[in-house]
Amino acid sequence: MEIEGKLIGQRIKERRDAAGLSQKSLAELIDVSPSAVNQYEKGEKVPSTETLLKLAKALGVTTDYLLGASKEKDILIDKEVSMAFRDFKGFTLKDRATIMDHIAYLKDKASKKAPKK
Repeated sequence: MEIEGKLIGQRIKERRDAAGLSQKSLAELIDVSPSAVNQYEKGEKVPSTETLLKLAKALGVTTDYLLGASKEKDILIDKEVSMAFRDFKGFTLKDRATIMDHIAYLKDKASKKAPKK
């Protein structure tokens, strides 16, 4: 799989804008220069692995999302959801099944409330 600098840059800019961060403030969060952030966003430079990890954390997304391996961007933005997923790993298989049953129930309930097109 080839790393696509333009896609990474688009996703960094999109998430930075959504978070209300300037290039300078993002640069400070990930310990690079503002010009490096600008180069990432333009696709002129690909962040190192270490910087990519910092970017993902600062922007509330996964590295897979930034790299284009996943379309999911919002799954980790909410810290409560992130903590719930971490907790989920520690549950028994029976408890996990119960949680998945509850999720299926809520999805079904929501789909019945959704307006028909």
